[in-house]
Amino acid sequence: MKRGTWTLTDVARGIWQDEFEVTSRRAGARRGPAWSIRKRTLRGGLTDGVEVVEVDNGAFAFTVLPTRGMGIWRGAYRGLDVAWNAPVVGPVHPKFVDPGDRGGLGWLQGFDEVIVRCGLESNGAPCTDVVVDNNGNRSEVRLPLHGRIANLPANRLVVEVLPGDPAELVVTGIVDESMLFGPGLRLISRVSTKAGSSVLSIDDRVENLRAIPSEIELLYHCNFGAPFLEAGSRLVAPAVNVSPRDPRAVEGIAEYDRYLGPTAGYVEQVYFYELAGARDGRTLAALVNSTGDKAAVVRFRLDEMPCLTQWKNTQALADGYVTGLEPGTNYPNPKPFERERGRVIRLAPGGSHRARLDLEILDSARAVSSLEREVAALVGGKSPKVHRVPRPEWSSAARKRR
Repeated sequence: MKRGTWTLTDVARGIWQDEFEVTSRRAGARRGPAWSIRKRTLRGGLTDGVEVVEVDNGAFAFTVLPTRGMGIWRGAYRGLDVAWNAPVVGPVHPKFVDPGDRGGLGWLQGFDEVIVRCGLESNGAPCTDVVVDNNGNRSEVRLPLHGRIANLPANRLVVEVLPGDPAELVVTGIVDESMLFGPGLRLISRVSTKAGSSVLSIDDRVENLRAIPSEIELLYHCNFGAPFLEAGSRLVAPAVNVSPRDPRAVEGIAEYDRYLGPTAGYVEQVYFYELAGARDGRTLAALVNSTGDKAAVVRFRLDEMPCLTQWKNTQALADGYVTGLEPGTNYPNPKPFERERGRVIRLAPGGSHRARLDLEILDSARAVSSLEREVAALVGGKSPKVHRVPRPEWSSAARKRR
């Protein structure tokens, strides 16, 4: 099998392919599982105009959304759904999303992915920030929930098949978040998997395109429902410190790592984590089901993303029963608060920040037990320090209490 590279979108060169397909058979692969990569454009409803790249490595199938900032919509691994039931019929085209709606919460109008990036200028709660305007004056701007990158389309999209045993399937997209007198940021995202693998990998680079320093925030909102989320599911992570975000989270601090079944009227609870890592900085967080034979695992590096946020949203199925495991460069507080705490990255002109995220699916009790031993080794058998009230250095809600 030979290496193959196909450019599906290149705005600068006037290239755009509406449909594309490459399969293991067409590529001449003679060994290993049958795999495929297909690209098409959805029509109708809120999905109208959304481009999707459907990757199936023979065991793990998932959908990449070039129209929505290279997010991962949903997938399946050996019959296990990797998804959640959002109250929107998506994937939603960004033209139907108004980020400023409902006081800056309009981002939620398009939110139904398994993995969605939050950033790049900001990634936290809606807030007012102060920037220097085009006349050199300090001016207030409104930052909406979770930023803009998830609602921006890729201007370049390339598919690659790299020969090997197993073959590697790669989808690379470039998304620009830029404007005159404003952010000049570029996301270069490489989404890959190997034939027959249980792992999906995202290798991102955020670049500062401007001739002056620029700030970035980046968070990966990784969202899971059944069969990983159910009554009795657990968050398993090498936690050193755990802190509630606000008074609502304080109410559930005794069971921060345990989940309820679907509960009508449930109000979200959010917890912030400091994690231990291996010597090379690698760490993880996992959602394990109640019987301990299935897990969704998120792996990342602490030198790239030192902060983990847990979002518990176990409301009724019709309202969006889901939990989020969210590695990030910072906690998703209002940006001014994170800046004051030194957690907003400042890129030099032409500078960049890299972040890698691996999503791994486990489907056996043996694999889950191995995961638990890995976590125990990372913390040396020690239990985390669980804070009963929000930490002032981590939560803007703590500052409001004073």
